[in-house]
Amino acid sequence: MPDYRELEPLCELIEQARSHQEGERPLLVAVDGRSGSGKTTLAGDLAACLRGRGMVTEVFHLEDLYQGWSGLAQAALVWQRLAEAVVSGRASSPGAAPRWFGWDWASSQATGPHPFTAAQQAAGGVLIAEGVGALTGAHDVGVFVELDTVRRRQRALARDGETYRPYWDMWAEQEADLLAAYASAYEGAGVRYLQR
Repeated sequence: MPDYRELEPLCELIEQARSHQEGERPLLVAVDGRSGSGKTTLAGDLAACLRGRGMVTEVFHLEDLYQGWSGLAQAALVWQRLAEAVVSGRASSPGAAPRWFGWDWASSQATGPHPFTAAQQAAGGVLIAEGVGALTGAHDVGVFVELDTVRRRQRALARDGETYRPYWDMWAEQEADLLAAYASAYEGAGVRYLQR
């Protein structure tokens, strides 16, 4: 069982933010960071911590939006549309869920369209959006996960193996471009989380 003591301040911050929000639309938490920084692990641990506090919590993975290895910038635009629907409350209305296209990495083909039901599933609770580009969209709480490049690369290649190795530099370049294009969003992230 993970040790959530380090997450307690962040869980508390999110719980307080949700308690000040009226209505059923979920509190939207963006967990962003470069590849291999630990976003997915943090999002999963954070979701477990919040559920342990009795909060309905769903996690949406932005990697489901990336249309292949060159699709980061376009996925950020799609995420911005979905995030706006969440914070405006439109995504929480039954039958009004916006649609998005996924990607089958094995066959290199688009999938969908899929209804964006994560906001409805997280109604009255918290929706955690994790992935590179999460901070580019509207959100209530923003978290940027940081880890040095050497350890990020080691972790990413250990996770994804040889399938990722040829694309590491290409993806890193897209990440750098995205961070530069949305510098104010990244500089304004409310929480900086230093991975160990």
